[in-house]
Amino acid sequence: MIHRAFRYKLAPTAEQEVLLRQFAGVVRLVYNLALEQRRDWWRHYRRQTGNRLNDIAQARELTALRAAFDWIAAVHVTPQQQALRDLDKAYANFFAGRAGYPSRPARRA
Repeated sequence: MIHRAFRYKLAPTAEQEVLLRQFAGVVRLVYNLALEQRRDWWRHYRRQTGNRLNDIAQARELTALRAAFDWIAAVHVTPQQQALRDLDKAYANFFAGRAGYPSRPARRA
């Protein structure tokens, strides 16, 4: 099987660069909040609801977060939900022994 890839250099305008940074910042925030929630609050969540804390449960809470903060709602919901799915996959890989414990993504300048 041959894999082919293409690389494109982006040249965003100043306005587009601001939007891209906002986009990346919100998605990183959602991932970090979900990671903290799973790390620190999963027992409390399980006691309260009787369910596991997974990407579906956190997506329900994302809806409330988006309703509370306009600047989070300004970024489309799909990449935010993908961040939750990525975290779920990271935990699955960790518990299967394929990867280390999930960590916060590095912030790039």
